Amino acid sequence: MSGEYNRDGYEIWCAGRVVYSAGNHVHDSTQHATTKQDRLPLKTIRRFCIKTAREIAEERNGTFGGVQRVEDQIG
Repeated sequence: MSGEYNRDGYEIWCAGRVVYSAGNHVHDSTQHATTKQDRLPLKTIRRFCIKTAREIAEERNGTFGGVQRVEDQIG
């Protein structure tokens, strides 16, 4: 499992496909924040990406392959 994150949220990848994704909203990970006060800090998004990738790797008896920051998609 590996992860990609940016200010918009993060995705967890396994065998070339996304197996989990989350947005950057402080109260609802299924949403993208529209205002700065609703947006999670980048450090927090990175931490969640790492934690989730490790958890999914453990659940699937896989290997954690690290995370990387990618280009932001939303303005």
